[in-house]
Amino acid sequence: MQLFKDRLRSSHILTALFFLGVLVSVYFLYTIPSTLYLTDGFARLTTPYIILTLTFIVGIVALIFALEYKKEMVVIRDRVISTKDEQAANQASQAASFNIGLIHSALKEVKSTNDIFHNGLQTIGKVLQIGQGAIYEVVKKNDQSTVNFVDGYAFTLEEGKTIQFDLGDGLIGQVAADGRSMHIDEVPEGYINIISGLGSSSPRYLFIVPIKKENEVLGVIELASFSSFDSARQKFAEQAAQVLADKLSSKN
Repeated sequence: MQLFKDRLRSSHILTALFFLGVLVSVYFLYTIPSTLYLTDGFARLTTPYIILTLTFIVGIVALIFALEYKKEMVVIRDRVISTKDEQAANQASQAASFNIGLIHSALKEVKSTNDIFHNGLQTIGKVLQIGQGAIYEVVKKNDQSTVNFVDGYAFTLEEGKTIQFDLGDGLIGQVAADGRSMHIDEVPEGYINIISGLGSSSPRYLFIVPIKKENEVLGVIELASFSSFDSARQKFAEQAAQVLADKLSSKN
């Protein structure tokens, strides 16, 4: 980009010199009649000829610079347009792959609450290609609500262990209490670890969405990924959560 700025600046300077040369040439030509003598007329014309020659050379160079700069700008513009078109096509293709019908199909024959949570999370995880995920149920007991771990995607709890949050406690408890989705670009170090054959690593992006029917939060979905949750991925996760909420409500 700096190269383009330098070329544009050079083109402007050369153009200014060209017009300055034209003005000087006009001045010399205007003064020739009063100073031209038959004995030394050609000598008197030497300076205007030199100035005219230099002026036209500068003008030609300025024109070449301007045309080259214009070509480069056209190429850049075409590349920008092409990149935007590719991004739009990729987003459209990605949005088409996020078929909410897959969630409906996964829950069609399911009856138990645990199976609804399990099938829903597994399908969401596969469609969005996340690294890890977890799903929680809001459990009410003695006028007190807790958010309890039900199932995981690429994640399992050791036997005998449980995960439970009070409303407002931690990220899961906050989403359950507020009933609003939460998107985090920088997951705290050590918050989630994904262990594979290549070693242990932590995803950067986290999206937590409530499973909500009207104003009642029935559960929470937690999704962790190495790639950002763009608007298409967030929309699919929220739509999937709504499908789960409708299925859970119709069961009760």
